[in-house]
Amino acid sequence: MGETPNRVVRFYGNTDYAMQAIGFKEISFVRIDQLNDPFDPHIYFTTDFGDDYAALIDYVRQNHKEDFKIFSARLPEQNWKGFLTKITDRFASIRNSTFIFSTCAVSEKQHPKDNLYMWSHYGNGHRGVAIEFNTDLLAEAVISKEKTLNGERAQIGTVWNEISYAATLPKLSCEVIYESIMTADKEFKVEAWRQSKFSEIMPLMLRTKSLVWKEENEWRLMWHNDETNLNIQRLTLLDDTIAGLYLGCRVSDSAKQNMTSQLKRSFPNAFIYDGKKFAGEFTIKFDLLK
Repeated sequence: MGETPNRVVRFYGNTDYAMQAIGFKEISFVRIDQLNDPFDPHIYFTTDFGDDYAALIDYVRQNHKEDFKIFSARLPEQNWKGFLTKITDRFASIRNSTFIFSTCAVSEKQHPKDNLYMWSHYGNGHRGVAIEFNTDLLAEAVISKEKTLNGERAQIGTVWNEISYAATLPKLSCEVIYESIMTADKEFKVEAWRQSKFSEIMPLMLRTKSLVWKEENEWRLMWHNDETNLNIQRLTLLDDTIAGLYLGCRVSDSAKQNMTSQLKRSFPNAFIYDGKKFAGEFTIKFDLLK
């Protein structure tokens, strides 16, 4: 994973939602199984050998001859279906307990505010707005929330997740299954695999999207909560978390006035830029209002 950006941007196609984030000083996390893209994230039991037990055993016999007897004893064919059920349930548990807040990274080379695709797709045809956030303050709010929920304080480096883009989905290989079984105890408890290669594939699935989305340069803020059936989780923002606001070039004058006045009250140090179509070019020009 690359270095976490100092700032990220979130587009809001509905200005009412942006007003809520600014006025209530909170953002909303959505449970991952509620996302529009059914491939995002693709946390399902998917292997590069299907679910063919014979193929798995043949792989271990050829590549780990010295461990073959131990492996086949720990995972005999009669236990294979139960093993698949355990893993499938584990994947479902992650889907049901992971909440995300999606953003686009700000870098020296590019800024999401200049991306016409993002304004058209996520900014409701330039009728919405883009809010710029301080990543450290967002992470600190999540860490504090997780400590309240779980009694443990997460590390700041585990909160932000950079999205990778690929042509194919991450899959479980025979090697991953082999290593996981050899690492686990005799009861194949999932908790025993946290240090194994198996434990690495799930985070990879959480952070991988199709190449068609590469232009978004997405970074996700994530947390886990397996004690709720809600689809939405809300997070209270710390002071100065919102660094700035970019107004789409089609935002109404009344909405601009309302959002500008509210931002000044809730986040007095934040900047405000008003978007305008740049004559003769496929470009948006932003005038500083504050």
